[in-house]
Amino acid sequence: MKTGNVLQLIKQNQGRFSNQQAKIADYILTHHDKAAFLTATQLAKEADVSQPTVIRFSQFLGFPQFSMFASAVQSLLKEELTSTERLRLSLGDPRAEGREISDDPAEFDIIYKEIRTLERLASTFPHKQFEQLVSQICECNRIFIVGTRGSASLTQHFAYFLSKVKSHVIAVDNGATRTYDQLLHLNEKDLVIAIAFPRYPRETIEIAKFCCRRGATVFGITDRIESPLAEQAHTSLVIPITFSTIFDAYGSAFCLFNMLVTRVGRTNSKESETLSRRFEVLAREVKIFL
Repeated sequence: MKTGNVLQLIKQNQGRFSNQQAKIADYILTHHDKAAFLTATQLAKEADVSQPTVIRFSQFLGFPQFSMFASAVQSLLKEELTSTERLRLSLGDPRAEGREISDDPAEFDIIYKEIRTLERLASTFPHKQFEQLVSQICECNRIFIVGTRGSASLTQHFAYFLSKVKSHVIAVDNGATRTYDQLLHLNEKDLVIAIAFPRYPRETIEIAKFCCRRGATVFGITDRIESPLAEQAHTSLVIPITFSTIFDAYGSAFCLFNMLVTRVGRTNSKESETLSRRFEVLAREVKIFL
């Protein structure tokens, strides 16, 4: 199911809902920005129906679990909400994010969400695309890792550690015109790994388009197959991220990068060992570490 179409799905089924289900549909269509963060119990209270009715409603729409339905609605907000709107949500009632009141500080909810996201990553892991990316990393000439704005830190992190096991790794973390100087001599032997998550920076998408025109293979890392990056990339590796109110959390992305570096290091063991020895010599020579 394409989660980005969940509101359209509700509209298409409006004539098939029971009276109680219609009340839920009306509430969600009118208040989907709030409904996205409600538990099944809270949504039932807001729509004036029973909790089992809410569960049956989500199942009727094709979601085996209510949490999957909530995630589908939340995925819409990843693109719709501005930073200011997210901040306003975070300052409101903690139940606005579907949190239950507990003795833990409200910020602990981010930890719990990240745990659930990592569980989703493990249960829905894209093994085929992962193996394909590992092979392309090992076989290509140069690797350009592209990610701007919120993904700039991800780009630097991934590029730094990948360079420990693979030569010629270049980080491209801004959309300034001088960035294209780095990409001027791209060819079909090069690999571009582009990283973009909501709200999908325009400069990342434009760089991906440019790299495609230059003949390089573009591999996207993003959160859904319908994302603007996935539409431009030759292949994409789709992973879940944690949607938070002010800023999203990328624990799943860092986990994926660690997995990629580990596998490439094992697959490309001779080059990895050579690079490691060279780095240790350099570290001693210039006293990098205390």
